[in-house]
Amino acid sequence: MRGGRLLQSATFSRSAALDEASDTVRAFFAIDLDERARSAAAGAADQLLACPGGDAVRWVREETLHVTLRFLGDIDCGHIAHLAGCVREQTSALSPFRLQLGGTRLFPSKRRPLAVVLDVGPTEPLQELAAAVERGVVAAGFSPESRPFNAHLTLGRIRQKRFSLVTGEVTTSGESCPVNEAVLFKSELQSSGAHYTPIERAPLGGEPSPLLTETDQSIYNPKAGG
Repeated sequence: MRGGRLLQSATFSRSAALDEASDTVRAFFAIDLDERARSAAAGAADQLLACPGGDAVRWVREETLHVTLRFLGDIDCGHIAHLAGCVREQTSALSPFRLQLGGTRLFPSKRRPLAVVLDVGPTEPLQELAAAVERGVVAAGFSPESRPFNAHLTLGRIRQKRFSLVTGEVTTSGESCPVNEAVLFKSELQSSGAHYTPIERAPLGGEPSPLLTETDQSIYNPKAGG
């Protein structure tokens, strides 16, 4: 396991998660993985790292693995509550499902790869969730996403062209995890790597969405190395 979760010592609140000195945050909606699925995905990355050319990839740290649903870029902190409310209105009509982890592949193609990713499914509920998030984002006043949704879990970004392993041969043995919500993360780039903090949740099936507590939040604080 390349690093682990570090939780804040105080109870999480939206105001505590947001930097009061900043008017904007870089944000995205994603599916957060449970520990077992995250470990399985990281294990696939470790197998590839050990292969010839594996050092040509900048591998994502285990504690930051997720499935992006919608990248937002820099958003106004004052719009976050409204944005989350609009997305909740859409996700409340969906049913929870299980995210299935599959095999690895080069993304977007073998001929011009930019990343090594893990396939995820099932396709229909993932597409429905991404579409619901998109409707909520647009209802909140954001511009529509022009690119079609392509479900995947990024394991690493290719730094050099010599990474040519047939990654489809590496699988996660059918590991899965429950998907009960879409999470709005704040993204910060620090010297030790990306730091993701959850600031809102949009439950599936209309379940209540309390503020996160120290025991259930997913604040990622990558360690150097790995």
